[in-house]
Amino acid sequence: MTEKEEKQIVCVTGASGIVGSRIVHCLLRQGYTVRALTRKKGFVFSGVGMFYGDISDESVLKSFLNGASLLFHCAAELNDASKMWRLNVLATKRILELAELAGIKYFCYLSSVGVTGSTNLKLVDELSPCNPQNMYERSKWAAEQLVARGIQGCKVVILRPTNVVDEEKPGIMSLALRGSWIDFCKVFLTGGECAHIVHVEDVAEAAVYFISRPVGTPQCYIVSYDHELLNTFSGLWALYDAYRAKRSFDVVRPVAHLPLCVPYVLRRIIRGTGNKGDVRYSSKKLMETGFVFKLGLLGAVSRIASASGYRAV
Repeated sequence: MTEKEEKQIVCVTGASGIVGSRIVHCLLRQGYTVRALTRKKGFVFSGVGMFYGDISDESVLKSFLNGASLLFHCAAELNDASKMWRLNVLATKRILELAELAGIKYFCYLSSVGVTGSTNLKLVDELSPCNPQNMYERSKWAAEQLVARGIQGCKVVILRPTNVVDEEKPGIMSLALRGSWIDFCKVFLTGGECAHIVHVEDVAEAAVYFISRPVGTPQCYIVSYDHELLNTFSGLWALYDAYRAKRSFDVVRPVAHLPLCVPYVLRRIIRGTGNKGDVRYSSKKLMETGFVFKLGLLGAVSRIASASGYRAV
């Protein structure tokens, strides 16, 4: 990084979240001056300018963005459907306007493959139709469309990660970590379905990757390990078991499970909706830019397994 780049101020909304916090750490390692915005009072990053408030608070946003060059917008309402449109869509609209006024040169928006919603495709990419089903998916899709309009004089990137995990939030990996009889039964039932996990470190690396790379019109990229055949419920169980036994990952085979149609039919009966378990989200476009996953599926499993108490020799 040049001396000029070191002086750049980078802003991260949703900085206390799983993705936002990892982006902050990644930026600090690269020598940027970082500002973090979070709703969590008392949440602190060492060496970071902390801002506290809601992303709909314009006075906080203006101060937060003043003098900044780069902005990572990771904040979103995940749980309260009554607030999702205001925070995920309207607040994003205003952030885009303020980012342009502030002269932001790089804008990265963290979306989700959830915007795809219901699909009959087996392989989803960035050009696949979006049919969001719930309020969260609809609000993120609406926000994406706003971001895709671009910002004058600014590189704009939209990332759609799959199921983000890390050592503290292992997601579906928790089935293997617990390893109970009930967990095994769940894997036996749903084992053939894609788990869609991606480690937050690779998501953060993708977010900062395009800072120094050319981007024409606003671009959208899926961030996923779905090209890894063992990224399934049964595959993750088998990988974790191999890690514990210190066996080579090269000989891992998924554990036995029921046919894919079984969990799909049950999900349709119970929820009335749901994609088939063989849907996979392609990160081909991202990898074609030259991006290389730092961890990948095997690295993610090893990292999470190690944090659970098992140390590889």
